[in-house]
Amino acid sequence: MTRGLRLRLACIARERLLNGGPETCKRVEHEAILAMEKAEWNRARQLLHLRVEMRPAPTAEERRTIARVLQLIDEAEAKGIGPGPLLPHRPTCA
Repeated sequence: MTRGLRLRLACIARERLLNGGPETCKRVEHEAILAMEKAEWNRARQLLHLRVEMRPAPTAEERRTIARVLQLIDEAEAKGIGPGPLLPHRPTCA
């Protein structure tokens, strides 16, 4: 499988996830909680940013909560709690 085809399949999978509905949103939120419990900050960040992009979009209150959790993750990482350096930013889909 070529790199271009793999990237295209990843983009299609991402779009399906973004349009997954309420059950998918809850699953992503749950996975983010599990990542935070394990101090897997990079994974938690990825999932929370993904949740912000998903439809249905989070409410204003949910967005504030996500922003606060991301801030707490940054603070925990700055204190040396959890894994090492950040993962590179995910590839963008064309």
